[in-house]
Parts: sequence; structure tokens; C-alpha cells
Amino acid sequence: MEMGGSAYKENSSDDGQEDVGINYKLNRFPYAVVWQPFPPLTWILPMAGHTGITDSRGVVHDFQGPYFVEEGRMMLGRATRYIQLDPNKVMGGNEGENVAERWDRLIGMGCDDYRKRIHCIIYPNCNHHVAHCLNKLKYNGWEHWEMFQLWWMVLFHSKYCGLRGFLISMLPFLIILTIVLAVVLAKHL
Repeated sequence: MEMGGSAYKENSSDDGQEDVGINYKLNRFPYAVVWQPFPPLTWILPMAGHTGITDSRGVVHDFQGPYFVEEGRMMLGRATRYIQLDPNKVMGGNEGENVAERWDRLIGMGCDDYRKRIHCIIYPNCNHHVAHCLNKLKYNGWEHWEMFQLWWMVLFHSKYCGLRGFLISMLPFLIILTIVLAVVLAKHL
């Protein structure tokens, strides 16, 4: 379990763009995949949840329903986990664009594609939207991102948004797991 820091930072990045840093209260996570639990699914599968992707300023882009990508907030409130991405690993885009311009343009293209799609709990959903954006970015040289890779990243590479993020994300799962283990152990004693 890794918990990220919540300090608000302001500095300049290598490409001259202002980097506002991560701010949980404002739900800002520049260059990141953000995640929140989707009850009751997350209570059983703790890596399954609602995802969004952020632009260079940390603004969330979230596929919430048919033909609708929300900008600025997630469907179920603030993010509880995030995966910090490296904007320098973007292989898509045009030469001559700085990192922030390339990132934002490609995220925008992915969002525009999903503004033309129906939303379904199975397919296409928010996880497919994020994977599609990662494919547009050609993030880390890869163009075949899928929902299960995102789940893997959430499970093993994400950071919690402090103690609150951990409790909201994991407490229901841990309670159910404890009850199941108690019942199984009681039957075998």
C-alpha cells in the first residue's frame, strides 16, 4: 500500500509549463490516471472501479454516460487513488509540440472519440475510455492498452489519496473479507 502526499506544489516543469502538482481537495492530478471505488463491485474486486484520465493541469476527463465526457469532476466524487504517469513517455503526437500540448491534444482527441459512443457498464465504459486515451498517447510506446491492464496498474502501482482514500477504497472489501474468513474458519473448527 502506498499513500501519496497531498501537498500543493507550484513550480516549473522542464517544458516551461507551470506544474500545479497533486491536490486531493481540488481533485487535481496532472498527467495521471485517477480511480474511485464503484460500489458494490469494488467491495468484491478491489481493483475494479471508476477511472478517469487527467490533462497536464490535472483536470479529470471522465466518461460518465452515453456521449458524455465530464471535465473537472468524477462521477462518484473525488478520486481515492491515482497512478502518476510520465508525460515524457508519450510517443504519439507531432514533433514540435511541447509535452503539455501533446498530452492535452491527444487526451482531447480520445475524449472526442468517446463523446460519440454509447456508455455501458460492460463495454464501452470509463476504463475503456482511459485505455483509449493511453492508446492515443502511445504511452510508453504501447498502443494496446485495455481495461485489465488498468486494473493491474490500480492494484499494484497506484497511490492512495491519503488515509481517507485508503479507507474509502479498501475498508468495505476488508470487512467483507473478514466476515468470509470468519465464516469459513467457524465452519472448519
